[in-house]
Amino acid sequence: MEAKWLEDFLSLADTKSFSRAARNRHLTQSAFSRRIASLETWMDAKLVDRSITPVALTPAGQMFRGLAADILRSMYAARNLVNGYDQFAASDQVVRFAVAHTLVFTLFPEWLKQLNGEVGHVTARVNAVNVPEGVQQLVEGECDMLLGYHHPQLPIVLDPNHFPFVNLGVERILPVSTPDAHGKPLFQLPGRPGEPLPLLAYSSGAFLGNVVEMLLLNAAEPYALHRCFETHMSEALKGMVVAGHGIGWLPESCVARELAEGSLVCAGSADWITELEIRLYRSARKRGLAAEQLWTYIMNRPRGAATATAAPPAPATRAARRTASGGGR
Repeated sequence: MEAKWLEDFLSLADTKSFSRAARNRHLTQSAFSRRIASLETWMDAKLVDRSITPVALTPAGQMFRGLAADILRSMYAARNLVNGYDQFAASDQVVRFAVAHTLVFTLFPEWLKQLNGEVGHVTARVNAVNVPEGVQQLVEGECDMLLGYHHPQLPIVLDPNHFPFVNLGVERILPVSTPDAHGKPLFQLPGRPGEPLPLLAYSSGAFLGNVVEMLLLNAAEPYALHRCFETHMSEALKGMVVAGHGIGWLPESCVARELAEGSLVCAGSADWITELEIRLYRSARKRGLAAEQLWTYIMNRPRGAATATAAPPAPATRAARRTASGGGR
């Protein structure tokens, strides 16, 4: 089917005349008639009663008239939307960010606001990603910059000569639970063998899931956990924790308000807490003008201004020292 056939059909429905409709469509009557016939063939239905004068729509044609108008509106709306999106995405004035899911809600809005106040408005196109997905987008040129987490034992394997980065701050990942009537964690690590704690976990392959698995593998004492829920989204996991379904590890910035209000509490000692760097990566290959200018500005900012912390820095705990000592992702 072609859009012009629908336009022809609607013109004929309005004029009830092949000759007038053909003139309105700047066609010969024979060419116009062939296009109406092509539409009927494609629809496998007779849409126009040619046996009477003026011509009239058949019952099938009357039903199709409204549908044809809706189809045309949808087609043109889709074309305008996609065309506008394509022009936006291809613009040199747009900076394309791939941002780790949690950071989309926590650090990124305030960080971008800070940049807007310093350099003027930054037009950003943001795609929320899991960290490995964001790395792939950066390598394949689908984004200009990647904002994500880094852990020395779970490194992002990118050649710094081709993918330079700047450190924007730190983020603590800590176990949280709803409190009991006395303000103590309802689910307290390490748990007991006969009564394992319900673990609200990240799906396999999620970066934060790998962080938690690494933390548990390095645990200084035995623990008892029963995995009862999985998701790749920290916001979804947070919702389950807030509802009291169990214990979960979350970025501190994600639960800062709940911790301050007391609706959530930390569910373990410092040994159960780890720390991540927040890094902004880019490709060394030349990108759009806006991306180049923004990166140059970020790299030349005063050192104190280059840091945007998503959460208060972790204390110098044994867990923090342990995470700083190893290699691997």
